[in-house]
Parts: sequence; structure tokens; C-alpha cells
Amino acid sequence: MTSRPFLVVTALIAALSVFGSSIAVSAPTPKKNKKKKNEQTDPLLSQALMRQGYVFMQQQRFEDAIEQFRQADAATPGNATVYNMIGLCYLSLERYDKALEYFDLALAKIPGFTDARNNRGTTYLALKQYRLAEVDFVAALSDSTYPHRWKVYYNLGVTYLSRGQVGAAEENFKKAITAPVPVFEAYLRLAEIAQAQGHTDSALSLLEEARLKYPDRIEGALAYGRLLVDLDRPQEARPFLEDVIESDPSSAYADEARSLLGST
Repeated sequence: MTSRPFLVVTALIAALSVFGSSIAVSAPTPKKNKKKKNEQTDPLLSQALMRQGYVFMQQQRFEDAIEQFRQADAATPGNATVYNMIGLCYLSLERYDKALEYFDLALAKIPGFTDARNNRGTTYLALKQYRLAEVDFVAALSDSTYPHRWKVYYNLGVTYLSRGQVGAAEENFKKAITAPVPVFEAYLRLAEIAQAQGHTDSALSLLEEARLKYPDRIEGALAYGRLLVDLDRPQEARPFLEDVIESDPSSAYADEARSLLGST
């Protein structure tokens, strides 16, 4: 079974901090000193830089985003949000040591920063440090006000599944699909578990529900078609696999769908 951690990206835009920076000026006048000081503690500038950094993150321009966040920190040092955002950029770049460094900084500033804790757990999960990941996810779930709790349940489920604790994984994945907006990936993991246990009807039912709730997620159609091929029902699988190919012909999903069709 394959499993993928779910990365929670906060949309919070606020004043931030990561690196302090200074610019040397020869023989500055008192007036210039005052102006430079004001420029380096400008919350409006910091917020604007943060917004631009977040736009770059959405565009997957993570190096550019990091530069914006660093400039935001120079404008107003001391806000943990920027540490979290830089950590997310490094996590997306798979530079896990740097990601951990910044999530640690965010949590040193605000120990109750649940987004940063969940994101640090996701980093530990990527590093296969499952015990540390579990500690962070359980701590994140202790925050009853956290709006992304269901995604943390998914992350915790992936952690247990990676450790071979299938029952605990299944319990958490089931919680992840009870959300007002269920976690799509949790349906896929539950279907994989059900199939591995020989409960193919349950697996099909879970994938049907995932497709109904997320009709635009071609992974659902691919998983459904794959399962039908595994059950030696290729003619039933064909329309789902063809839909994957038509939806995104150049994707890896389409490549797998073509391979499955070729094997039938």
C-alpha cells in the first residue's frame, strides 16, 4: 500500500519574522538612522511581502517565496508565522533539515502554534521518524479549536500505517472522512486497507463515495479503475481509466491508466 502525508498550508497572512538583517551605512545622519529603523519595523510592508510570498507558494515558486518571507522578517522581526511559512517552503522542496529548523523556531516562539506542530509532524513523517511524528500529531489533536483536525487524523493514520499498525491507522482514517469537508486521501487509504483485508465490496464503496464527493479528483477514478482491474473486471474498469486519460493526458495518472488498459 502506498501512503502520502497531507501537507496543511496555512492561509494566515500576518506580520512575520525569520532572519534579522542590517545594512551598513557610512556616517549616517540621525535622520537617516531614524528612517532606516522605521523601514525595518514596518508591519504594513511585512504583510505585503508575506502576501506575495504566499502567492509564490501557490505557484510552487518556493525559493522566491522564501526570499519574500525573509524580507518580511527584516521589516518586522518576531512573528512565528513566517518561520512556519519558510518551513513549509523547505518541506515542499524536500529540504527536511531546514524545514525542521524553522518549525522548531516557530514553536519556540509560540509553543501552542498548532499549524507548525502539524507541519513538523509531517516533516518527521517524510523522514520516517514515526515516533516523533506521532508525538506532534497527537499534540496537535489536543487543540480542540484547530480547524484542520481531520487532516491531522489523516497524517496520524499515515504514521500508524507506515509502522504496520493497521487498526490504529484505520481508526484515524475513518475520523478523517467524518469532517464537514472529508479528507479525500483518507478514502483511498481506507480502500487500500479494505482491499488488502479481502473486503473488496467495502473498498469499492469507499472509492465510489470518494468519487461522488470529489468528482474532479482523477485519483479517485484511477483508484476505482485499478481496483476493478485487480478484481478481473476490465470492461467495467475501462471507462474510469479512459476518463483519467482524457482529463489529464500528460499526467502520471494518465500513464498509469494507459498501462492498466494495456494489461487488460
